[in-house]
Amino acid sequence: MSDLLRLATAGSVDDGKSTLVGRLLYDTKSVLADTLDAVHRASADRGLATPDLSLLVDGLRSEREQGITIDVAYRYFATPRRSFVLADTPGHVQYTRNTVTGASTAQLGVLLVDARKGVVEQTRRHAAVLALLGVPRLVLAVNKIDLVDYAEAVFSRIAKEFTAHAGALGFAEDAVVEIPVSALAGDNVVDRSANTPWYSGPTLLEHLETVPVEPDPHDAPFRFPVQYVIRPRTAEYPDYRGYAG
Repeated sequence: MSDLLRLATAGSVDDGKSTLVGRLLYDTKSVLADTLDAVHRASADRGLATPDLSLLVDGLRSEREQGITIDVAYRYFATPRRSFVLADTPGHVQYTRNTVTGASTAQLGVLLVDARKGVVEQTRRHAAVLALLGVPRLVLAVNKIDLVDYAEAVFSRIAKEFTAHAGALGFAEDAVVEIPVSALAGDNVVDRSANTPWYSGPTLLEHLETVPVEPDPHDAPFRFPVQYVIRPRTAEYPDYRGYAG
């Protein structure tokens, strides 16, 4: 088993990606004391009774003010079993190219959906991006499960719909895992939740620690995920096109 896993989070706006990443960092004790103190102070200034763990990821001032993730935020953490490089990607449609950048080197994608909304257009779009980039494995984190009273039927319906969609995109059945989580409360993120006795699968961290990691396909044909097309349109370069990615 490889001792390093590169993963990327993706999902629609307000699905809780940054809070989930913050919960992973917080519960695995991967946060420095001074950083945690700053988050506690910022949360208290907002009148929050508990720390806003998304602040561990949304470090840019503009992101904090708007309450959204704009750029790809890379975070590094480790457990005794494995080290991780995590790319937290934006959820807004206009930042999809940033999602492509963050996911282009990922060995596993963590897609979030809001348990109240289920699979939405942006979920399907991000799954298609991950398939196009050749990311071999997916985790569907059905977040905010606490807001639907930890209902097994809600989780099962969402999981079944997503499994069918992922299969149509070419993902093998054993390459997709669905997990009911609450990033805010910590259910099934690092610690197993007593609120979901009907769920017998792994927590998110357990899966990340044990999922097989395929070696990089060095012998595969060249692939270049394009993030941006550069067109100066100057007198010197009137028809020039450069591709960045």
